[in-house]
Amino acid sequence: MELLLVHLTDIHIRDDEDLDVLSARTDSIGGAICNHITNPSETEVIFCVTGDLVFSGKDDQYAAAGLILDEIYSLINKRYPKVGIHSVFVPGNHDCDFDAPEEEVREPLLISPALDISKPSALKACTAIQKNFYVFGEEWDKKHGAMFCDDDKILTVNELNFDSYGVHLKFHCINTSWCSKKHEEKGKMKITTGKMSMVTDFLEKKPDDIVIIMMHHDAEWLDWDDKEVWNKYHKQYSDIILVGHDHSVEYTLKENYDKTVNYFIKGNQLYDKYSPNQSGFNILKLNTNAGGIQECFFTYEWDGTIYKQIIDTGYRLFDRNKYVESGIELKEDVWTYLEDLDIDIFNKNGKRELKLSDVFGFPTLKEERNKVTKFFRSMDDLLTYMNENPYISIRGEKEYGKTALLKQIFETYFKQKKFPVFLDITKINSADGEILNKIIAKQYEETYINISADKIMQKAPEDRICIIDNFEEILLGDKSSKKFLKYLTDKFGGVILSRNPKLDLINPLSYVATNDFIEENFHILFIHPAKGSYRERIINKWLLLENEDLEEDTPVFDAKRREKYAQVQTVMKGNFFNKTPIDLLLVLSYLGQDEEAQIDYSRYSFIYEKHILEKLNAIGEKTTKTIEMYKTLLQNIAYKMFKDKIYGYVQDSYIYTIILEYKEKHSGMKIAISKLIERMVDYRFLENKGDTYRFKYSYMYFYFAGSYIAKKMNPEKRAEVIKEVFDNIDNDLNYNIALFLAYNLSIEYDILPIVSKMSDSLLTEFKDFKYENVRALIAEWGGNIEKKIERIYTVPENDQIPLLRSRKLQEQEKAEGKREESTDLNEEFEENNSSGVHEEMKQTNQEVLKVGRLVDYVGNILKNYSGGMENPQREFIIDVMFKSVTKVLGSFCNYSTYTVDKLIDMLEEKIKDGDEETIQAKSDFIQAVKMLISEIWLQFVSANVTALSFGLESEDIKENINDYCLKNQTDLVKMTRVEYLIRIASTHLPVSDIRDLYSGKNCLEEVSQNIFKNNIYRYLSNYQFDNKDRQAICSLLGFNIKNILLDEQKLIVASDK
Repeated sequence: MELLLVHLTDIHIRDDEDLDVLSARTDSIGGAICNHITNPSETEVIFCVTGDLVFSGKDDQYAAAGLILDEIYSLINKRYPKVGIHSVFVPGNHDCDFDAPEEEVREPLLISPALDISKPSALKACTAIQKNFYVFGEEWDKKHGAMFCDDDKILTVNELNFDSYGVHLKFHCINTSWCSKKHEEKGKMKITTGKMSMVTDFLEKKPDDIVIIMMHHDAEWLDWDDKEVWNKYHKQYSDIILVGHDHSVEYTLKENYDKTVNYFIKGNQLYDKYSPNQSGFNILKLNTNAGGIQECFFTYEWDGTIYKQIIDTGYRLFDRNKYVESGIELKEDVWTYLEDLDIDIFNKNGKRELKLSDVFGFPTLKEERNKVTKFFRSMDDLLTYMNENPYISIRGEKEYGKTALLKQIFETYFKQKKFPVFLDITKINSADGEILNKIIAKQYEETYINISADKIMQKAPEDRICIIDNFEEILLGDKSSKKFLKYLTDKFGGVILSRNPKLDLINPLSYVATNDFIEENFHILFIHPAKGSYRERIINKWLLLENEDLEEDTPVFDAKRREKYAQVQTVMKGNFFNKTPIDLLLVLSYLGQDEEAQIDYSRYSFIYEKHILEKLNAIGEKTTKTIEMYKTLLQNIAYKMFKDKIYGYVQDSYIYTIILEYKEKHSGMKIAISKLIERMVDYRFLENKGDTYRFKYSYMYFYFAGSYIAKKMNPEKRAEVIKEVFDNIDNDLNYNIALFLAYNLSIEYDILPIVSKMSDSLLTEFKDFKYENVRALIAEWGGNIEKKIERIYTVPENDQIPLLRSRKLQEQEKAEGKREESTDLNEEFEENNSSGVHEEMKQTNQEVLKVGRLVDYVGNILKNYSGGMENPQREFIIDVMFKSVTKVLGSFCNYSTYTVDKLIDMLEEKIKDGDEETIQAKSDFIQAVKMLISEIWLQFVSANVTALSFGLESEDIKENINDYCLKNQTDLVKMTRVEYLIRIASTHLPVSDIRDLYSGKNCLEEVSQNIFKNNIYRYLSNYQFDNKDRQAICSLLGFNIKNILLDEQKLIVASDK
C-alpha cells in the first residue's frame, strides 16, 4: 500500500479575508496531493496538522479552517473515491484563546510551584483556553473521523491500523502549548513537571509499529530538564517527528549514538495575513509494495500562482528506528568504539564522517581442519557455524580487518538480545575464577545501561558471548593462560579470539599447554587480505553509499562496479597500498572526493600526495617549518634506503644516523630524535617491529624517494640516478619510483625522451617483426586450428552474471592458497634448471620483462596525465605501446621456433632410423607439439590484446586511438581498439565496431577473428551489458545464451536420480 502523510501546519485563519485567500489555493493543494496518488485502490491519505489551525482560538475561526480542509478533502474524494482520508490534529499556541475567562485562573496556576499536571484536573485547567480546538476535533471526528489530543493529557496515543497490509501506525500527539503564553520564550516550555515523567507505563512499541510524534513546538523551545526527558523518550519510540511553529522547512534523518534514528520534519506555515506569499506544506510518502518500506519526501511552496514542488528526495529505504524490546542499551562510548573506523574517510554524497557499519564488507575466512577446507563469506554463514562450534580463533595479519569483524560480531549478537562483552587482554592479570568474575562484571557494568552486571552474570552461558582482540598480547604465563581459557569456555556460550600470527607471543615453545588447548577446543579461521570477493563486497557497499538509487545485479550497477574496480586495481597494484580493508577504503575515499575536480581520468599520484600532505600537515601541527622538517627527514630516509637497495626493515641506528646528519646541517632542531621517530610511527609514516623500522606503506617509500630525486638533487646527479632507475625498471622498487618521478617531472621533456631511448634499445632484433608473421606461423603449424578444435561458446543470461562472477572470485581465492603452497617448490625447480637455459635466451627474457614493464609504465602515464599532454605526445606513447608488444610477439615467435627446432633435433638424434610406424609416430608427435604451441600462441596474442586495451583504458584518448587505428590497419591494432571500446563502455557494447571486425572489406583475418571471439566471450561471461547489445553480438558470433544455473540444477537432479 501507499501512505501519504500530508503535513500542514500554522494555518493561522483569523477572518473572512484569510478564508477567501486560502480557498482560492485549495485546488492547487488538493491537486498536488492527488499527483502523488499513483495507486488509488491501495492508498491512504493522512492529514497531519501540527497546530495553529487558527489565529487566536475563536470558534468562528475553526469554522473557517474546517471549510478549507473540507474543500481539499472533497477534491481528493471526487478524483479518487476509493482513497481513504484520515485526520490527526495537535494544538499550537495560536489555538489558545487568551481572551477566554479561563485564562484568569490559568495564568497564576502556571507559575505555581504546587502545579501537578500528572493530575487530569490540573492539566484540564491549563488546557481550558483550547476548548474551541477540542470542540472542533470532536465535530471533525463525527464528520470525517479524526484523532487529536485529550484535554487532560500531555501525550495522547492514537492508533491507525491497516491489518491486511501489516501496517500499524501510532500517532503520539503531544500538546506542547498547554503552557503557552501570548509572548513565548524559547527554552522555557515544559512537557513534564517534577511529579511526572514523559515516558509512562502505558506506552509500548511493537517491532512492526511506525510511531509518528506530532507536536507544535520542537525541542528547542523546551527547558533544559525537559529536553533530557524528550531525548530519552523520542529516541526510544519515534520513527517520524512532525513539528511546526518556526515557519521553516527541515527534513533530516537524525542518527543518534545508540543507533536510534528518527525522521525529523519541520513544516512551513500554510498562511499568515502579513506574509501571504510565504506558504507551503510537506508530503511524506511511504510505499510498502517495494520489498521493505520505501520513503519519499516532497515539499511544496506557493509561487504566486500555484504550489510548486521544490524538494523531491526520490525513493529510499525507510530507516525504521531500532527497537530494543528489553530497553537494554549500550553506553555511548561503547557505540562510539563499535562504529569507529580508525581512519577519517568521507563519502562524496555525505558530509558526515563514515561509520564502520556504513562500509563494512564481510571478509573471506578460511578454515582447514581434518583435510577439509571451508570458506565463510557472510555473517550468517559464520554465526550458523558458531551455533555448533562456539569457540573460534580468528587469525590474520595487522589491519586485515580482525577488529572490525569482532565489532560487527558484537553488534550482531547484541541485536539477537545476547550479551556480548569485549575483554582487554592486557588487563587480565589473574586466572583465578573469582577475580575474573569481578573483571568481567566490571566490564559488563561499563558496557550496558538499564541492566545490572549482576543480572547479566547470572544469565545462562548461551546468553553471554566473550570477545577478545589481540590475544597474542596476553600477559599470563602458559598454565594460567590455559586456565583462563578454560574459565571462558565454561562461563560463555561463545568465545571469539583474534590473533596476529606474525606478532604472536604465544609461541609453541613457551605456551605449549595454551596452544594445545586452543588446537583442541577452538576452530581456527584465517582472514584473507582484501582481494577477490572480499574486495568486491566492500566496493559494492561503497557504490551504494555513493548513490542510494543504484540497484545491485543490474547492468548499470555492474558498469559502475567495473569502473570502480579498475580504478582500485590501478591504484593498489604494485604494492603501493597494503591489501587491507583500511587501505581499500582510503583509496575509495580519495577516488571519490575529487572525482569531479580532477581533469584527468585517473591521476592516482594525486591521491597519494594528497593523503601524505594531509598527514604532514597533521604531524607538523600546521607549522610550515615543522612540516618541511618532517618531509625532508622522510625524503632522506627513503632515498638512503633506495640507494642502499633496502626495501624492508632497517635498524633503529640506521634512522638515527640519518636524523643526526640532518641535525648537523640544520641548526635549531630542538626535538629529541627518539621523539621524532615516535611521532613518525604515531602518524603512520613508519612502523616498527622491535628495534627495526620501515615505511608504514610502500607508496610512502616510493613517494619520498621519488620526490628526493626530483627536487633535492642537482641536474647532473638527478639525470644519472633517473637513468639508473629506468635501466632497471623491471625491478619493483625502480618501477614504482619511476611512477612518482612522472608525477614530479615534465612528461614531455624528462620522461618521454628516456622512454624513447629505452624502447629503441630493447629487443632490437625484433623491431621489424609484423603481427602478420604470427598468423602465418599459426597457419603453418596448426593448419586450420579452429576447425580442428570445435569451440562452443555458451554465454550466461545477464542477471546470472553477478552470482557466476562471485563464484569465480571464490574459486580464485581457493586457488591462491594452493599457489602459495607450491611457490617454494617452483622456485627450487627454476633454480635447479636455470643453468641449462641458453644465455642468449636469458638475455632476451630479461629484455621482455623490461618491455612489459615499460608498456605498463607508459600506459599509466597516458591514463594519469593525458589531460596535460598534447596529441603528439599521446600518439607517441600509443605507438611505443603497440611497437613494444609487437616486439614481444616477435621474441615469443623466435622462442617458439627455437623450441620446436630443438625438439625436432632431439627427436632426429634419438630416432635416426626406424620402421615406417616409428617414423610416422615421430611425425605425428612433432605435429602435435606444433599444434599445442599454436594453441598457446592463440592465448598469448589474446592476452596481449587485453593487456594493451587495459593500458589504454581512458576515455580522454579515444580520438587518438581512432586516429592511430586509421593509420595502422593491422589486426592487432583493430582488435585492441575494439576491446578498448568495450572496456570504456558503460552498459552499451560497441556493436557496429565489433560487426566491422567480422564482415566487410576491413574485417579481421580468420585467425584473428577466432582470437578475438575468445576475448569478447570473456566480457559477455563476466559483465552485464544492455540485453539487446548482448543478443546482437551473440547472434553475430554464434554464441549461445543459456540459463546456466538452470542447467546446473538439471544436472544435480539427474545425478541424484
